[in-house]
Amino acid sequence: MSLEAILPAKSFPGSLVTCEPGTSLHQASQLMKKHNVGCLVVTEQGIPKGVITDRDICVRGLANEPAISLADPVRLLMTSPVKTLSIKAGLQDAIRIMKEMQIRRLPLVDSSGRAVGIITFSDVYTLLSNEIRDLNSIITAESGFEFGKLVA
Repeated sequence: MSLEAILPAKSFPGSLVTCEPGTSLHQASQLMKKHNVGCLVVTEQGIPKGVITDRDICVRGLANEPAISLADPVRLLMTSPVKTLSIKAGLQDAIRIMKEMQIRRLPLVDSSGRAVGIITFSDVYTLLSNEIRDLNSIITAESGFEFGKLVA
């Protein structure tokens, strides 16, 4: 099943929070606060060019000597190039890439390479946890056995 079919509505157009490489770090942090997100996909004409996180701003920017100015553009701190994944790909593809690249956020693109969403480690964890819970409820309903309960 494709990511498009299984991801929550937050991952599709209108809810993906983006900025351009020239956006100031201050503006980027305001966008993160406004939309309650920890990262922005940095795009040029809709094509992902990087990712900037709240951690990038704090640790790679402000904690270094000399500290970067909040007026500086995100291009100075963004992770680039960015790895993307087709929205038509499966969950296993996302997990494999996250594991191989040691990343927690993966922008999703359409067939033309434009950013249409993002899948995060938290999304993957939630999806898999829900699947396990659903499997547990099937086993419980069919057998009466409940995981985590001691049998006398």
